[in-house]
Amino acid sequence: MERWRLLKDILLTGTGVAVILSQVLSLHPSGLLLGTGLALTVPTIADHVRGLLPSSPGDGHSLPSTQPQPLLPSPTSPEGESAGERRAE
Repeated sequence: MERWRLLKDILLTGTGVAVILSQVLSLHPSGLLLGTGLALTVPTIADHVRGLLPSSPGDGHSLPSTQPQPLLPSPTSPEGESAGERRAE
């Protein structure tokens, strides 16, 4: 199975990059061929990006999440009002 992934990685990505480079260096590039080259590279790039991103929670490989600290109540003034409430005078 690992051999297939390596072969797929080399063949699809290599072919896609070759097609993209041939179109970039061409005097009259074809949008269709550029899209085809990009489509050949996407599956491999997606696998690599998935490997770089943190794992989903619950599989034991992710970093521990930090819980937000609860907000402290606002201090009260001597009259008993909260700091956010002021009397309109």
